[in-house]
Amino acid sequence: MKRQILHSLIIAISATLLLSACGSSNDDDIIGGGTDITIPGEEDSECCNAEETFLAYAFLNNGFVKEITELRDTIADKYVLKVYSAGGKLHVGYNDLYFALIKISSQGYVRDFDISDITPVMTMTKMGMKHSTPTATEAVIYDKTYPAVRRAWISFLMSSNDGGFWELSYKASSQNQSITHTATVINVDALANGLAWLKSFIVGDNTYYLSLVNPNNFQTGINTIQAYVSKQSADKTKPYLVANETFTIEITPTMPDMGDHSSPNNEPLILQESGIYEGKLNLSMTGLWNIHLVVKDKDGNIVAGADNDTSGYSSLYWTITI
Repeated sequence: MKRQILHSLIIAISATLLLSACGSSNDDDIIGGGTDITIPGEEDSECCNAEETFLAYAFLNNGFVKEITELRDTIADKYVLKVYSAGGKLHVGYNDLYFALIKISSQGYVRDFDISDITPVMTMTKMGMKHSTPTATEAVIYDKTYPAVRRAWISFLMSSNDGGFWELSYKASSQNQSITHTATVINVDALANGLAWLKSFIVGDNTYYLSLVNPNNFQTGINTIQAYVSKQSADKTKPYLVANETFTIEITPTMPDMGDHSSPNNEPLILQESGIYEGKLNLSMTGLWNIHLVVKDKDGNIVAGADNDTSGYSSLYWTITI
């Protein structure tokens, strides 16, 4: 629902831009982060057409996403690569990242480019060790409506603090030219006290991570709930990729501040073809919710969440608020 509203808003903004931006030659252009937009010439086959350009521009300037400026880079002095997130910030747990490539000569959004080898690494200075975190290592087209926007995600295990710092590197390529963006220090904020959007469980010698996707989008009533299951790499400094194993994740929401009452009509998270897990979550009122998790393997055996907490529900749970 939120995406539909956002899409409608973007269409409206695009129409406004169409009336106001044509013929603009202001030097404060989209590469510099200004409010004017330059329409690429029809002969520039690398760039999006006018409609696609307006949509990309409107999406990336909608007020919800902002650029993470320290991750900006250039390819062969011909293209500028910009990276965006919600509010231009990163936090513990799941984060969407958006990538856009701009051709310097025409100021147009490039249609075809690749982002790969996305690698977040935490250096824990006090402990003298490094580790990565669950992440998508390649960006894909965010939506067919926005062919110039690529999306990836990272789910950070912990925040930046005095005990360590995060760095992020990636590779970008277009038209047989490429760059490697060297590891850049980034800031990762902690979640509000009491919230938990990333949980782990162990099966045999393997550690898995459950990343809850964008719980700040939840509303009262039935919600589509999504999550990724990632597997810790043997080399802990390498990205933790989406697990090859298939699980079923049963969910039970409760309100700890309201006597742990639950709500009905929830559906377990099932693996989708895209690699994401998806189910239905019913939140009957606003407030703090624990989403208790019982993880089963492909044969139906419980592999995590069998132990109960003081409420009598699974001791493995995400904590959110709406």
